[in-house]
Amino acid sequence: MKKFMRTRAPPALPAPPAHPAHPAHSTGAHASTTLGPPLKTNGIGNGATRREETSPMSRYWGESEQSAGSAGALWEDPEGGALARLPHERRFAPHAAAALWLRPHELCARPRFLGDTAIDADLAPDQLDPEPEDQFAARWSVEVGEVGDGGLCAAAAALALTPQLLARVAPPHSFRTNYTGKFRFRFWVFGEWREVCVDDRLPVRGGRLLASRAALRDDFTLPLLEKAYAKLHGSYAALRAARGGVARALQELSGGVVQSFAPPRQPRALLFQVLNSAVPRSTLLVATAMEKESSGRRLRNGLIAGQAYCVTGLARVREEGGAAGAGAEGPGGALVRLRAPSGRGEWAGAWARGGPQWRALADADRDLLERRAAQPGHFWMSFVDFARAFSRLELVHVGPDDWLGEPALHGKRAWRAVLARRRWRVGYNAGGPPSAPTAHANPQFHVQVPRAEGKCHVVVSVTQQYAVGARRSRLHAIGFAVYELPPSSPPRRPAPFSDLRALDVTHCCAAREVATFFTLPAGQYLVVPHTRRPHTAAAFLLRILTDHHTDVWEVNDDNAIIRDIAAEFEQEGWPVPPDMQAIVNKLMKKQETEEVEGEALRAALRGAWRRVLPAPPSLELCRALLTLRDPAVSGRVPAHRLPPLLALLAFWKQGVEAASGGARRGCGARRVSAYRLRALLWACGLSASNKVLECLVLRFARGAALSPAACLLALARLHLAHERYRSLDAKLKSNPLSLEEMILMTIYS
Repeated sequence: MKKFMRTRAPPALPAPPAHPAHPAHSTGAHASTTLGPPLKTNGIGNGATRREETSPMSRYWGESEQSAGSAGALWEDPEGGALARLPHERRFAPHAAAALWLRPHELCARPRFLGDTAIDADLAPDQLDPEPEDQFAARWSVEVGEVGDGGLCAAAAALALTPQLLARVAPPHSFRTNYTGKFRFRFWVFGEWREVCVDDRLPVRGGRLLASRAALRDDFTLPLLEKAYAKLHGSYAALRAARGGVARALQELSGGVVQSFAPPRQPRALLFQVLNSAVPRSTLLVATAMEKESSGRRLRNGLIAGQAYCVTGLARVREEGGAAGAGAEGPGGALVRLRAPSGRGEWAGAWARGGPQWRALADADRDLLERRAAQPGHFWMSFVDFARAFSRLELVHVGPDDWLGEPALHGKRAWRAVLARRRWRVGYNAGGPPSAPTAHANPQFHVQVPRAEGKCHVVVSVTQQYAVGARRSRLHAIGFAVYELPPSSPPRRPAPFSDLRALDVTHCCAAREVATFFTLPAGQYLVVPHTRRPHTAAAFLLRILTDHHTDVWEVNDDNAIIRDIAAEFEQEGWPVPPDMQAIVNKLMKKQETEEVEGEALRAALRGAWRRVLPAPPSLELCRALLTLRDPAVSGRVPAHRLPPLLALLAFWKQGVEAASGGARRGCGARRVSAYRLRALLWACGLSASNKVLECLVLRFARGAALSPAACLLALARLHLAHERYRSLDAKLKSNPLSLEEMILMTIYS
């Protein structure tokens, strides 16, 4: 973990002039200075008249105000009206100004922001030393405001130990240079970083800031971050009503995979295994002690309720009377090292700083452990006390790109990551839980752990698409299952997995993200994301993190014609069955020429469709069949080329009836479940990729089923796509198209 070293104090700024003149509002040598833009009666909902006053900060914001506009006005958020709806207020009208909205320079003389260290020195920011430890602790010693969110405060304080990750959320701003009143922040929303811009007006009532703030009173990083976070969620009131707490805030601030635990309810051995596996890897561990209606208060054990504590290390010590072992309460002699970013709220129980337990250790062991927790806010406690004292533990698994850009994490082992954006679509792959009959249709991902790597730590996360703010969406119950594949099995094709052994099936819950952290030996595995209810449409983001090299790919099929009955009929000279010859003869009696059109083929098949078709023929199907033997695009086919097409239809009929469960007496085949479309294609001598299969469902299915006629039309279109591709590929060798592109263009036209 990165150390914040003490540095010299930066030189003080020269004293401000006795009568600072505002460049936009000065009217004379002794004119008063108006703080902020010209007086308004509505602002963000504040109708109270502001009195004019003078402040030494006018020299800072006045210099840059000229760049904010020709009139020197500071930026006001045009979308900030919703933020005026503060919690615990019935109405917020101009005539009832329950709160004022003031800018930081109206609240203190020298406001600052994270990264704005030049405010205290006439040095460029890149010439300054790292932030002193005491100043860092004061910045993140948080007091949750009346309209504040304790989850955000705890998450921001925990993320402060990884400065680059925090800087991505809250880029450096300055109240001295290039100050316009506009602050930009970024939050992670379903795999993308969303920028949120706010002005720096903050709610104040009775001279007290209503937003959360730090012990460093002139620092406005936290209240402005909280305002942007409230805007992301719609308002301060919506922020307080939102569910998720620290876990939700950590996800939106870090973009990592977040797991939540309740240590008092976890088996001790499992909890210690989680800690032991996560601490040496690129994972942040954030613990909070929560008691009802006690956030911010110091508990009897010395901890501060609601404050973030970061787990930074583990150790094993010999207990009195014997060696370290494992008991019913967990691993004996296990110690957990924690750090409070605020520098206060240290543990006051066993193994606290200066406690009697330290005297039982050897001098070398005691000195080593004490040196590792010498700074304020760093302390040790027993694992058993840790499991009892902290009500929540959040694991934030940081991806490889963020690990690379964060020096504070370079001492930890990086994760390797695979990311896939997919969608559960009704009729295609919304198969539901493993117990559902359509579960085989769910997306499947193959994970191969090479034998040379040994055991591999794996994190699997499924995040469903969600909305924040005013358009908050309803969450579905989601989960995933992990199956073990037989050793040395060939590359898997999409197929049912009833014969596979399930290693883990997560409990489905209506949450944004479901994640599991486990260890896998060398072998092959199958990860299957699913919803609790079949036929549930939703987009999801799958993330698989591993600490060893692994191969991960989506189970898929090739686009191919496995068996072409029509081509076999022509090439091998099969004899024409009598029933097919009767259809051809009937056509020839009514035709003046030896070429057949779509209408004539339909008329001939009407009386004998049960021999070669699972359902009565449609004109669209007959025309699609003729195009298979009509490269000249004439709309007609010679009669001698019809028997191969009829043989192909008879072959398709068998596949459709098998997929639909048989034919109804006198009525043809039943409707085919869209989830069985892949099996139908295999039975008819075809295979299709996942994208093509999805396109077929979109084009030909109605709800979650296909009529027999739609099945035949889909088969005809697929055959036509392959024919067109082979023809074009021969002509366009210099600029070939991919087979999948051609199939998609042909089907979805």
